[in-house]
Amino acid sequence: MHFSELVKYSTKLKRTHSKNAKVELIKNFMGRLKKEEAKAGIHYISGRIVQGKINLAWRGLSDLLAMAGKKGPSPELVEVNDFLQRACENKGRAKVEVLTPLFVRLSQVERKHLVALIIGEVQQGAGEGLVRIAIADFFGLSDEEMERAYLQKPDIGELFELLLGRGKAAVEKITMRIFSPVKPMLAQIAESIDDVPAAGDVYALEYKLDGIRIQVHRKDDEVRVFSRHLRDITAQFPELVSVARYLPARRLILDGEAIGIDQKGRPVPFQVLSRRTTRKREIAEAQNQVPVLPQFFDVLYIDGEDMTEKSYAERIQVLRDVVRDSQYRTVQVKPSTRKHAVDFYEQSLARGNEGVMVKLLQSRYRPGKRGKFWFKIKGAHTIDCVILGAEWGHGRRRGLLSNLHLGVFDETRTKYVMVGKTFKGLTDRMLQWLTDTLPRYKVHEDRWTVYVKPVVVVEVAFNEVQKSPKYESGIALRFARVKRIRSDKTSKEINTVIDLVQLSRIALNEA
Repeated sequence: MHFSELVKYSTKLKRTHSKNAKVELIKNFMGRLKKEEAKAGIHYISGRIVQGKINLAWRGLSDLLAMAGKKGPSPELVEVNDFLQRACENKGRAKVEVLTPLFVRLSQVERKHLVALIIGEVQQGAGEGLVRIAIADFFGLSDEEMERAYLQKPDIGELFELLLGRGKAAVEKITMRIFSPVKPMLAQIAESIDDVPAAGDVYALEYKLDGIRIQVHRKDDEVRVFSRHLRDITAQFPELVSVARYLPARRLILDGEAIGIDQKGRPVPFQVLSRRTTRKREIAEAQNQVPVLPQFFDVLYIDGEDMTEKSYAERIQVLRDVVRDSQYRTVQVKPSTRKHAVDFYEQSLARGNEGVMVKLLQSRYRPGKRGKFWFKIKGAHTIDCVILGAEWGHGRRRGLLSNLHLGVFDETRTKYVMVGKTFKGLTDRMLQWLTDTLPRYKVHEDRWTVYVKPVVVVEVAFNEVQKSPKYESGIALRFARVKRIRSDKTSKEINTVIDLVQLSRIALNEA
């Protein structure tokens, strides 16, 4: 398949709004892939490249975009992948030189699409999740079969390549393998214990640690450590290898968190710990500066037995038998009452942790998924924001200004920038006051929104800060809710983008 055809499919996906129609488009694309281009093709239609990253600076990409016009036919997908692989194996400006012969064969539209693939910003409304659905449908796999296959083959391109070569029967032969990392199970965010839909199910609570997700594999004396993105980070963490070698099992795969600790044994911030993951030299010095302790919370495989189909309660019991030293296990309790759960949450925060994890005891391990089985509850932060606009409500709030546009100062404290919206936390009294007050400061209005001068200040609670290209600030609040209207404060006394960055893991130059 030519690269130009991939671009056409991506354009069609962008223009298609129905989820089912998108799946059919992806299936049509899959049916046209040849075996040798299957892996690359599936990655490309997912909006990413096989290599993950090639670390090419934007200046180099700009130079490639600005080259002279197209020469010759559009390259095949396998050719594109070969060029990208060679670029990945080179350094600095050599990457641009390697890719130049490829880019001169691309039209301007194709170049833009390839750059978007390289930087991971393909805007087509279809990513890996939708492609997984399409693959299951294409080969007639049930949800359970697809989940099991994806657990053992987390590279979606490799999985499609395997199924294309061997068919549905290949799923039965896929097994858990040591040193073949699987995507970790993920957790949904909950605002409080009361928001966890346990539905009568019993759950356990664990400390929510501000560390690095790790997956430790051991086969006899050989140990490897993988990150949540399945990158081998063994060399950076020799202390984790030492711990794993003394566990009473010859073959195992453990899921957990690596935390950095200070001289008093308290966890250090993630920003400090993360430096260890990129350290390639002077590892011993790094160990002294930021000692690391493993905190295992799950077992996926033990001496020939795949544990992922077992319940979380069963896996925890096996984990305790394997990791007998409690200092290497995440602190866990089964709360007897809601008060017990809340006390444990507050205890976790007091010890410098992020909050708690809530895990249903009957849940099995679901790779790479966020389902209603694991939840994370973090300590809330509060800041003062200014209201930049408000949207007219619907239903019970019809006729009231409800969804608030929240702003903070930029780093120079001279400009207000938006960091999110929220309609949560507003009482009936607040809604009426805002509806009566905000129009006095109206700058302009459209059908849905009243845009106002930055006068009214509100205190806002939120759980997380995330990167967001949607706002000029580059960041957005998650789970924002209004705590109160700050009539005692002026718009000159609100928080800044810098304050939000310091409360998050986001570096300002990345936001």
